[in-house]
Amino acid sequence: MYSQPLAAFLFGSNTSENPLRSSSTITLKPKTNVEEYIARVTQEFNKLNLVGIRLRLSPGEVRGLILSNSPVRSEIDVILQGEDTEALERAGQQVLEVLEEQATLASYRPDADSRQSEIQVRLDRERAADLELNIQDIGDVLATAIEGAVPTQLQRGNRLVDVRVQLDQDSIRRPSQIARLPLFTESNQLVRLGDVTQIATGQAPGEIQRINQRQVFIIAGTLNEGASLGQALDEVDQMMRDIELPPGISRLPSASAQSNREIQAALPILGGLAAFLVFVVMAVQYNSLVDPLVIMFTLPLALAGGIWGLFVTQTAIGATVIVGAVLLVGIVVNNAIIMIELANQIREQDGVNRRIAILKAAPQRLRPILMTTITTVLGMFPLALGLGQGGEFLQPLGIVVFSGLALATVLTLFIIPCFYLLLHDWVGRFSGGKPAEVDSAPQPTALAEPRAPAESIPHRD
Repeated sequence: MYSQPLAAFLFGSNTSENPLRSSSTITLKPKTNVEEYIARVTQEFNKLNLVGIRLRLSPGEVRGLILSNSPVRSEIDVILQGEDTEALERAGQQVLEVLEEQATLASYRPDADSRQSEIQVRLDRERAADLELNIQDIGDVLATAIEGAVPTQLQRGNRLVDVRVQLDQDSIRRPSQIARLPLFTESNQLVRLGDVTQIATGQAPGEIQRINQRQVFIIAGTLNEGASLGQALDEVDQMMRDIELPPGISRLPSASAQSNREIQAALPILGGLAAFLVFVVMAVQYNSLVDPLVIMFTLPLALAGGIWGLFVTQTAIGATVIVGAVLLVGIVVNNAIIMIELANQIREQDGVNRRIAILKAAPQRLRPILMTTITTVLGMFPLALGLGQGGEFLQPLGIVVFSGLALATVLTLFIIPCFYLLLHDWVGRFSGGKPAEVDSAPQPTALAEPRAPAESIPHRD
């Protein structure tokens, strides 16, 4: 476990520091259930009577990988918006208390830190203007008193060392001490900071959060073990109906719910586009629409297997599920392609009808189909089990491909030959041709046997 006494988060060229926050990174043992561990440790933290301290546990994430358009990097969010800062803070705390007490599918926390005590310095502009002072002069004095200044540098060998001048920290702890800080006007007149400012203690927000230039109060939630995002969103909506928000405070649509709807809406669009492109390629290669249509009947079989796998494992639909479905569309058609292609070759070479051709092609292609399918299915099996570090991230993809390809292969061996005969039979009937069952190659015409020359009949005068 690695811990930081003062939290400073660095990513790229951005650094965010907060002296009132500390963080710890916990590395779990292999094969540890992260959600179960978080739930168990959170229960232990709740038993501690820590006043003014909030402890948060969240699973690790891949840095830079964003799977949601939520303003917070959490699985679920509740966002309140309003113009009155104090009313918004009270409403947010009210909603947070209800969620913490009644929610069973997720644990909630405020995304921003609580308010912090501060010393507020308000400039008397008229008095400062009379003394020819401005806000920059006040800021320079405060920065020098708190952080110090570097008036010069000392050279030590080949490097320069800053000489920092600053006040003793014990002399600027109270507002009365800050009010005695000296200021010098342009006429070199000495005044005190308290002569041109009003100094008092107050509360400042730990973080100012805005959406569309309006201040918001964001509550972030983490799903409990075994809970799905859809169920947690329904639970939040039900609890929010029983909460009466103050006037001027409204709830924004959940970004997590919007992302969930967009992901589910993208599944049929991407799947349909992938199926259309596969169909177009096969139609160009076959120069026909019937055989590609027969091959496309493997897609419902594969999607049925993928949905069945998600249902059995209780896996929610996400971005990796969509990737797996698109990948499955390109893989599952291969078995039908090699079977239909061999049947067409046998029909052209041997001059037999389609029934005989498909009956010959299916046994001959059984071994290649099983070899290619079994290798792919077994290769996806460890991924479907979620083995290895970070395996749970790609586990939905492995489940979709594994279950979809396995079920589609078994059904393809029986259903595709039937559709091959039925579709050609229907097309033949609609076009006025012969059905597939009696469609046969032209039979050789029988040659006339040579006849014996007729006996000459004696001509009688």
